[in-house]
Amino acid sequence: MDEKEKIAALSKLSTASVADVLNGKGVFSSSIKPIVPGKKVVGKAYTATTPAGDMLTCYWALNKSLEGYVLIIDGGGYTESAIWGSLMTQEAKEKKLAGVIIDGSIRDSDGVRDAGFPVFAITTTPRDGSIRAIGELEVPVTCGGATVHPGDYIIGDDDGVVVIPERLLEKVIDGAKDAEEMEKSIQKELKKGKSLYDLFSLDRMVLKKEREDVTLLNELYRDMGL
Repeated sequence: MDEKEKIAALSKLSTASVADVLNGKGVFSSSIKPIVPGKKVVGKAYTATTPAGDMLTCYWALNKSLEGYVLIIDGGGYTESAIWGSLMTQEAKEKKLAGVIIDGSIRDSDGVRDAGFPVFAITTTPRDGSIRAIGELEVPVTCGGATVHPGDYIIGDDDGVVVIPERLLEKVIDGAKDAEEMEKSIQKELKKGKSLYDLFSLDRMVLKKEREDVTLLNELYRDMGL
């Protein structure tokens, strides 16, 4: 697949399916949430790391980042001052970035939502960040507890955000497609009146647990001389 085909294929998937294929690896902390619900983000990562509560590197990264990329900002999880706002969101939208994900706080949330552009962050605060310390661009960063390398693939929706190592992308896409097709088949069975308990053959696990409980109870009785 060429780059456009990869992005198009990934855009059709959900973070849940991708996370399942990766066995939960690469999933950002649930603290990272969409500021604009319903806005999906898919693209390659352009990374930045900034000193806590400082916006200078964010402006620098925004200036350097490329069309179609997802700007990933490692703010160290600091939330007491904002390192992103509505004007930066507007510039990102005009530059045609795919989205912005911030391990920190934003402000001007009404303006961010009005822009209709995908922004994910931990929370909001009215306190502005400082502009005095410089970080780094295009280096491995940690965002929401997940390690992101420049050029990794990012997918985010209302459930959260997942990073996919570049070398695994096509395998993940194929696996997630299969998972979503299987889910469609299950939905058809549910409409016929089947239960998830039966479809997943959970009775075997429950019976095994019941047998184990009976065995433990018998051993207890034996130890008590009953």
